Amino acid sequence: MFPNHALRATLWLVCLSAMLANLVVIVSRIKAKIPAMRNMFATEVNTNQNAFLVSLAFADFFMGLYLFSIGIADAKFGKDYFLSAFGWREGTWCKVIGSTGFVSNIASILSLTFVSIERFFTISFTFSGIRFGTKVTIGICALIWIISAVMAVTPIILSAFVQGIFGLSDVCLGLPFVTVPEAKETHVTVTYDGYGKLDSVIKNDSNNLQWLYSQIVYIYFTSTCVLIITVFVPFNVAMFHIAIIRSRMVCSGSRGTTKMK
Repeated sequence: MFPNHALRATLWLVCLSAMLANLVVIVSRIKAKIPAMRNMFATEVNTNQNAFLVSLAFADFFMGLYLFSIGIADAKFGKDYFLSAFGWREGTWCKVIGSTGFVSNIASILSLTFVSIERFFTISFTFSGIRFGTKVTIGICALIWIISAVMAVTPIILSAFVQGIFGLSDVCLGLPFVTVPEAKETHVTVTYDGYGKLDSVIKNDSNNLQWLYSQIVYIYFTSTCVLIITVFVPFNVAMFHIAIIRSRMVCSGSRGTTKMK
């Protein structure tokens, strides 16, 4: 599956780092919140932030698990992978692995998107009370994983009706950039005008569902999320620094007033 040892070493380094690091984040965040469960609503801001960070950590952990599975498959097939390539891509295990990576990808970008939005409301409207409630945050996290699961299962459902939905992807991506060439039907329409001239129109009809779904996910959905993150993150950083400057000015003013008294 992998042409050289450098890629294999990189794969194992990334997957083990992702699994161990995100597991530490998950355990530490959940462990830190257990004593605060009795007073959850009093620490609403931290609870919201932790919920999204735990969701993001779970998503990245699943990405490490996906890469780990790909590494196991590479070690299993070795140089003889080409003999089992078709069976691997069309097999159940490949679809399960691909769905795991898909869920991780969608859940990760959605978690980052909502973290950016939640930080925007928390920083920009600190004293107005306009922010995500704890129940809303938990509901959003649940919705993130439901959407991710539905989008991950869709390629598997499509594979029952369209052959080669996983294309030529050796790493089991359900949204391939390179697919098996699809047979097309050509319809020729011939028309005659009043002077005996011949006009022909050739139309190629193809129904490539995997390309359509790939465009929806990679171009429209992902681009929208990335755009939201790109807009909100710099704005949140700027607003955070402005809030710090204002706090320092207020503290300096109060100290000056105290000295005058």
